[in-house]
Amino acid sequence: MARGDKRSTSVRGGVIVKTLETLKRHANKIIGSKRVAAIEGEIAAGFKTYKKILVKRPEVRAFRKSLPKWIARNARYKAWAMDDDALTKFVLASPFVLLFMLYLFSAFWRWVAGLDAKDARDAVFGKAKRRAAAAKVKVEIPNAGPERIERTKSGKEITMTTEDDAKLRQLRDALNEAAKKDPELLGTAALRAFVDDSCLCRYLRARKWKVDKALKMLVGTLHWRATMKPDEITWDEVESEAATGKQYRSGRDRRERRVLVMRPDRENTFNHETNIKFLVYMLENILWKPMRERQPRGRNADLAPEQIVILINFTHWSRKNAVSMSTARETLSILQNHYPERLGLAVCFNPPTIFRVFWTMISPFIDPKTYTKIMFVSRGKGPELKAKAKAVMSSVFHAHKTDDDMGGRVPSAWNFEEYSTHMRDYDAKKKAVMATWK
Repeated sequence: MARGDKRSTSVRGGVIVKTLETLKRHANKIIGSKRVAAIEGEIAAGFKTYKKILVKRPEVRAFRKSLPKWIARNARYKAWAMDDDALTKFVLASPFVLLFMLYLFSAFWRWVAGLDAKDARDAVFGKAKRRAAAAKVKVEIPNAGPERIERTKSGKEITMTTEDDAKLRQLRDALNEAAKKDPELLGTAALRAFVDDSCLCRYLRARKWKVDKALKMLVGTLHWRATMKPDEITWDEVESEAATGKQYRSGRDRRERRVLVMRPDRENTFNHETNIKFLVYMLENILWKPMRERQPRGRNADLAPEQIVILINFTHWSRKNAVSMSTARETLSILQNHYPERLGLAVCFNPPTIFRVFWTMISPFIDPKTYTKIMFVSRGKGPELKAKAKAVMSSVFHAHKTDDDMGGRVPSAWNFEEYSTHMRDYDAKKKAVMATWK
């Protein structure tokens, strides 16, 4: 190193030392010398412990045994590499140095690409930017409707092709044969009413029109329904679960799909059995119609008329009000295995960071097709995140049918008595229809 370089290095070192001493004097005045000494002692102890662990690492030992040539040739670099203190300081400082270099590169790139000027233009022409973002979001919505719907000359939608009809007949014949061997499959009027043509088509779509796989899935559901008896669950049996408004219906979305709102932060019982029973009741409620949906739909039809949207508000969710893993797994199992092709979209609104961990734990149990229908909407704090969240929500839901804490205009306060009246009215209508089943 040249004499001038050494002199400049010593000068810089002296400036740094003086600056540190000045900062230390100011710190002593503010918080007292004893507290500063205690902090220094804690830092020194932590550094010593970290150094002890680091130098014992096999990677460090291997590095020191076979130093790179450009280090081994330079006596100073080699001394630093073999010095425990220097090596520890280097390892501790390297992440911050890397972040600083990335910051410099980012600043340089923004200057070269003119991104700052672009941001200024975007702020001026914000309306055009928001319109473009809304159009982009609409395209990215999972499970969108078919771009082109086949219609007859009269304009009626073609919901089933010749191939779809043939598969439907094959599944119907296979189900009848299975019912001869196992009478429990179609042993009640409710089970026989359940397996209409539209139901069989849903199971065929869920299993990519493989008749044998669709039959296996359908048989599993029929056994489950024979045991669970979802048609017989009434509001009086589950109203205690609904007291806080953790699940309720909320109109329809822009594709006329019924919306089921879930608020996990309002969990009030943490009872596995009654939670599952309440979920099944709500699914039966939101899917039931006085005149049952008997329109079979093939692989190219618009499926929105027989699907639902689940809107989950995670704004105040935490581990304290989280249901057990067994309840979460059974909920997913019921949705996937016993209500196939019923979920059009699941919107997870404003999920907290802790939910990502929970989601990672349960995602292996989710069917890949179901997984593609799940969308996260993070409201965030910045204006861009809020604008994007608003664009997503307005692309899926009507503002006059969405709660105000999720970007709509409907009061989110829960009215248990009013909702109970609607549910009891639903029970009475359904009971009258079920009496006509044979």
